Amino acid sequence: MATTRKRVTIKDVAAEAGVSYQTVSRVINHHASVRPETRARVLEAIERLNFRPNLAARGLPQQRTFIIGLVIPYEADYLFRDPHLLAQISGIDAEANARGYNLLLSTEGGSGDDLEAFERLLRNQVADGVLVVETARSHAGCALLAREQYPFVSLGYAPGAPPSCAVHANDREGARQATLHLLKKGHRRIGIINGPPTGAVQAMEERLTGHRQALQEAGLTFDPTLMVYGDYTRPSGQRATEQLLALPDPPTAIFAFNDRMAMGAIWAIRAAGRRVPDDIAVIGFDDIPAAADFSPPLTTVRQPSKEAGATATRILFDIIEGNPPPATEVVLPAEFIIRESA
Repeated sequence: MATTRKRVTIKDVAAEAGVSYQTVSRVINHHASVRPETRARVLEAIERLNFRPNLAARGLPQQRTFIIGLVIPYEADYLFRDPHLLAQISGIDAEANARGYNLLLSTEGGSGDDLEAFERLLRNQVADGVLVVETARSHAGCALLAREQYPFVSLGYAPGAPPSCAVHANDREGARQATLHLLKKGHRRIGIINGPPTGAVQAMEERLTGHRQALQEAGLTFDPTLMVYGDYTRPSGQRATEQLLALPDPPTAIFAFNDRMAMGAIWAIRAAGRRVPDDIAVIGFDDIPAAADFSPPLTTVRQPSKEAGATATRILFDIIEGNPPPATEVVLPAEFIIRESA
């Protein structure tokens, strides 16, 4: 568990090196007026104290790196299999390019350390600001960025941390609309394929809340035996559906909380000799590019992944420029898309 250390200040470095804090500032900002021996003494003090300049306080345009960081606390191989994340990155990259910025990706690296990707950016001070993709492991990192006064925006929710701003889709309303559609079709036993049961991200909790709200509106009670868990991948959706089909009274519809798990559900239903949607209806969430081309085309909730990435990036640039964000939370609409699977 990470411990909080007292932040080393520019005055601490000045005292260690035996110079004024103005001299330390000139060394940090590469002024040519500092004598070589003084510069060396200050740099040695910075190294000994592990000093990290406060990037938010350095904000003059000529001192910028023209790089923004993107922290995704996943291993890279997982990231590049997730179409939703790739769409977000597309939106981020377009906005960065329009501003003449480069995008630096920082992932977990397989260490299992929740803070590694964040600490690497803080240690090297190579980015003017950071976008953080919410995962079950991102909250401690967001809190660290806030303590260090590092400009950042959360792509997703950020419970327990004070982000400059969080940008996400209206997951609750999207899930509510999907469930209401199934209820109108006459389904009363709706199976749910949720994300992992431990360390759940807020988006999944919001989707479950929306599902339960729709049931309540219809006078129904949520049945926890109809909820199983996956890990957002297609094989996990297949395994979860096999569990649902094995119930004494299996569901007549399945709502998977992302499209890849929904596609796995359709595979499992077909393998069991049943038809979609005639025997069991299936709904996903995200509307990834493959959803419309799947067989049958997938009914889903479209969240504006690319727009979310672009919106978060624009807000981050405003913060870097010293402008306050429009709100602490920006909620983008989710659109229910009806296709053949339900």
